[in-house]
Amino acid sequence: MQHMEVIFSHTTALDFLRMWSCNHPLALRAFHDLRSRDVGHLPSSHLKGFSSLARAADTEAAVRAAIESAKRPSLKRMLEELWGNATVERPLHVLARPKIGRHSTKRVCFHQLAAPLPRGAFLEIAPGVAVCSPELVFVQLAETLPMGELIALGYEFCGCYPLEANRSGALVRAQLTTPARLSAFVNRVERMKGLRKARIAVQFVCAKSASAKETEMDALLMTPMRWGGLGLPPALANEPVALSEEAARIARGDRVVCDLLWPQARVAAEYDGLAFHGGRHQQARDSRRRDALIADGFDVVTVTSSQIDSVSEFIEIADALSRKTRGRTPVRPVSFLDRHLQLRHELRAFHHQHFPPVSPSEEDDA
Repeated sequence: MQHMEVIFSHTTALDFLRMWSCNHPLALRAFHDLRSRDVGHLPSSHLKGFSSLARAADTEAAVRAAIESAKRPSLKRMLEELWGNATVERPLHVLARPKIGRHSTKRVCFHQLAAPLPRGAFLEIAPGVAVCSPELVFVQLAETLPMGELIALGYEFCGCYPLEANRSGALVRAQLTTPARLSAFVNRVERMKGLRKARIAVQFVCAKSASAKETEMDALLMTPMRWGGLGLPPALANEPVALSEEAARIARGDRVVCDLLWPQARVAAEYDGLAFHGGRHQQARDSRRRDALIADGFDVVTVTSSQIDSVSEFIEIADALSRKTRGRTPVRPVSFLDRHLQLRHELRAFHHQHFPPVSPSEEDDA
């Protein structure tokens, strides 16, 4: 049998990318210092490029052979586990060239792709084993994900979530791409299902979200009203701010990191989430941070998890932020509330599936 390469795609590629992100964590300081176009920690800078479908495995036997030929023990164990767990309900998703008569099997779902792909569509994780890049996975999943879930996926790809859901720590997951890279890729791709939705959703993705709950807050605030968001102007997430001497004494450090910052308006929104911010011992530090920002002339608005969950309270907070950043309260169409509730539902559905919240008892132990 001719040696073939297996190219994992769709949700199987997503699983690989999440594992890569967890296995290449960043220190908090490095995460905070990331710039919007920083590519220093992305998979493409660590993994060899893979650019062709010419030798792509296109039968279950070829996929199995490619898995068996993996040399690195850790990768082979992971591939064997994926193969063993593959079912009709959750098969391995594999990319292949179009071929008459090819059918998916109980273990392998083949996705036939005829359209030419831009450079950077594949990442080789070992000889004979490749995954679709985060940018390509974003377009692939756009075919089936609702708009809100696709936006949440974009935030995840461009963010640095805790290694454990809703937990803080010294290390966070590495980002997988940036909004600029996502946008460039989706604008170069042609003739793929879901492409129109991907091109819309990528416009609303913000870099450097630090948790699923921050993604929910940021997406609800900054997604345009047409798509159910509150239409605030773009902001910077988890952005370091250098402090004056007076503010530095208050903060006990020469800088603080703002959860959401509108620098020109000197307005900051701080997410006060007990679980993510490390428990009650962190509250004093958060208070000093807010006091330091206020001392340097920033208008600070604190947003709690319960306020995000309350539609009426959150809209009031968004209106206050709109007045501070734009000087006016927005006028919303009659249909806005239905769209807003739909966006909320889709963001939450995605996060509950992939980043389930900790139980109250676990949160109390943090």
